[in-house]
Amino acid sequence: MPLALLVTLTACGGPIPGGEPTVVGVVADGPALAEPSDEYFEGMSLLTEDTVVVGPDDESLPRDALVTGARVEVWTGEACAESYPVQCDVLVVRVLETTD
Repeated sequence: MPLALLVTLTACGGPIPGGEPTVVGVVADGPALAEPSDEYFEGMSLLTEDTVVVGPDDESLPRDALVTGARVEVWTGEACAESYPVQCDVLVVRVLETTD
């Protein structure tokens, strides 16, 4: 999803794409995804060029909010590169809670 479209979505009520997140897990060093709800996404990088990071109330957060141990929901684009770890276009990461 192009950045301009995400900005438009943000202006119209939030950056979260419709539907359920693609995967839920915990942030590991990288930041990468650990303990995913679907093993396919183990180790996936959480930051791509256009990734938007939001908090539990969908408020915008800085990219460095993806701290190790934070529980997250992740929405990806439709296509992922078949590699290990998988490479997906990560659209939105919602930080649910941190281990502070």
